[in-house]
Amino acid sequence: MMCYSIEAALKASCFSRVIVSTDSIMYGKIALDAGAEVIYRGENVSNDTATTFMVLEDLFKKIETSFDYFVLLQPTSPMRNSCHIIEAVNLFESRCDTFDFLVSMKEAEHSGVLVKPIEEDLSLKHFDADFANYRRQAYKDYTPNGAIFIGKPNEYMKQKHFFGEKALAYIMSAVDSVDVDTELDYKFAEICMRNITDGTER
Repeated sequence: MMCYSIEAALKASCFSRVIVSTDSIMYGKIALDAGAEVIYRGENVSNDTATTFMVLEDLFKKIETSFDYFVLLQPTSPMRNSCHIIEAVNLFESRCDTFDFLVSMKEAEHSGVLVKPIEEDLSLKHFDADFANYRRQAYKDYTPNGAIFIGKPNEYMKQKHFFGEKALAYIMSAVDSVDVDTELDYKFAEICMRNITDGTER
């Protein structure tokens, strides 16, 4: 799946460098064969407890050139293509005097009104809305889809995340927002890719 992201980034033709951060020699070879640069991670960011910030901090320390902004493309978003990347970059560049970050989003499957915790007593005390009169059309909530993150490096290193009032939303469709975290997600992504009929090259 990593190759889909590399291919999309290269096809977008808007980056001075396309870099894969990994601790795996095997994945590094795959990335090189796909046309990307590879920078290997330090041991302290090569485990399950490493955060996105830790990985990017490690990467930035190893990049010698300066840059105005960076784009993070996670390999778990195979439906995100070069057109999405170009649109997101153009949107960010047109608003970068006001915003420091951009995050790709999708319309949430359920409104926040319908998503609440259930505590150990199993009561529904947090579900206190009048659901008898609930209309989905009256609510439109959004959630990050994990496909595209853009940030100014200095601002990101200070804030350590991409969100907040200085972040801009780039909205994507549900299909293009498929995020592969489980085997079921992977099977669904395969179905979506087989059913692309609009002729768009990926």
